[in-house]
Amino acid sequence: MSDINCTVVNANYERVIAVMDKFLTERYQGTCSCTRCMSDIAAIALNYLPPHYIVEHADGKDFGSPWVMVETAVSEAIDRVMEHPNHPRPKSRAEGASPQSQNTVIS
Repeated sequence: MSDINCTVVNANYERVIAVMDKFLTERYQGTCSCTRCMSDIAAIALNYLPPHYIVEHADGKDFGSPWVMVETAVSEAIDRVMEHPNHPRPKSRAEGASPQSQNTVIS
């Protein structure tokens, strides 16, 4: 058994990452892109999808959940992380966090 050199992967992982890259570039440009938020989005999306483990190979076959399912899972995961990030949200300008208002000295 130790002579086997195979890698078992979740076929949906690469799909989730590809859709995340696309959506975060095209649709969700204001989303926090810190490592924690990106990891949370990927984990949540993968948890929405059924596991689809395969032995990694290069035969060009298409494995994993249908693209529309992956897109839906990623979209819902991004929305969820945007609503409840696992770190404090930076204050928006409307909340008085503009650098000019905090550093203005009136003499």
